[in-house]
Formats: sequence, C-alpha cells, structure tokens
Amino acid sequence: APEDSKKTTVKLLDSLGFITCSVPNRYDTLFQWTNEGDCGKSCDHEEYRFQLKSNPISKESGWFYEYPKDSIDQFTIRHNNYFPFHSSTDTSKKRISTHGFHFKGRLSYDLNNPPVIFDTIEKINDRYFSIIIMDTLSEVNHLHYTKVAGLTTIRGNEIEFYYDLKTKDTSVKTSEFIDNSLRLMRTIRLSNGL
Repeated sequence: APEDSKKTTVKLLDSLGFITCSVPNRYDTLFQWTNEGDCGKSCDHEEYRFQLKSNPISKESGWFYEYPKDSIDQFTIRHNNYFPFHSSTDTSKKRISTHGFHFKGRLSYDLNNPPVIFDTIEKINDRYFSIIIMDTLSEVNHLHYTKVAGLTTIRGNEIEFYYDLKTKDTSVKTSEFIDNSLRLMRTIRLSNGL
C-alpha cells in the first residue's frame, strides 16, 4: 500500500468525469489553473496540483516559465482543454503504446526534465497506462530530480499524471519515492468519462 495517504476525488473540466486516487497525507494543498499555450484554446491545458503548503506555489503557463530550482514535492493531473471527443473508446494496450511513444518523446525533449530511466505499459484497474520514470543527480549543484509520469486516455483525450520530487536533501531516498509513486498511480480510477 502507498505511504500514509488519503483517498480523494478530483472533478475534471466539462464532461471528462472524475478521478479518484490516493495522495500522500503530506500534500495539504490542492489548486487548479489553466496553463495557456500560445496557439489558443487548443494549446491550453488544465492542471490540478497537490503539494505541501510550505512549498512555493508555482503555476506553469505559456512558453516562458521558470521552473523552481529546489523543493518540489508534488502530484499533478493534466489534460488538454480542447476535447475532441472520439466515438472510439479504444484504450487498448496497442493504442496506449502509441500515445506512450509520443508522451515519452515530449518528456525527453523537455530539457527541464531528468533523463528517462524506465518506461512500460501497465494495466491499472480497467485501462492501460503508459508509465515513464525519469531520474538524475546533478554533479554541479547536487540536486536530485525524480519524475514518475503516467498517461491514459478518456474518450480519446490524453490525461497525464506526474509525481515530481526535486531536492538537495541527501537523506531522501528517491527509489522509495519512485516505488511509492507507482503504488499511488495504481490507485487511480477514472469514472463518468470512459
């Protein structure tokens, strides 16, 4: 079971439905915002973030954004604000593998992210997820950055999940963060959106 955690439900925009999942008890703040792209509504993303109240609130938006240098410990749910609902509800392993290939490419292309160390497709409850693990330790500033990312679809619309840890605290065991993030991801349930 995941570390000390609580079950929570997040209502997604419009008719995408609900996400129920476990989040660590230490995450005492939830906020939501629109991350605006530079090409209109089709580039906008809605983001929902759980984090510690003691960490600075940072809302990514647009192309120019300064990432926090240290002290990130958060869980983010992200989806596009443009919903091209497809009649197809194909969430097969093959379909998610295609989405996952592009997801991995996007994450790898973003130089703010650590390098990919592992990726797989896993069935979580009733649907397949692309799961990507990224991790690095900077030799320059001794900053450890770990990201566990997941992607699935709701009626053809991608929905992404990110567990992020960035710290200079050498006592933090990133392997435990990865293991726990995977346990938390396996609690994700999507409803009313199929």
